[in-house]
Amino acid sequence: MRCVGQYANISVFDVADNETLHRILWNLPLFPYLTIEVTPLAQHPSDLAAGETKRAARA
Repeated sequence: MRCVGQYANISVFDVADNETLHRILWNLPLFPYLTIEVTPLAQHPSDLAAGETKRAARA
């Protein structure tokens, strides 16, 4: 996602753990020149899809 009026973007990575994210970011060709801010996200408790995941895991 591009940030309007800035030379910047927002990316969302769905990864299994911090190590995977770390490996992805460090392998970016422009990594040495980037300023990266990581904000962890959590699943919202009212997310209907969260219930589907739990039901599939129990089946």
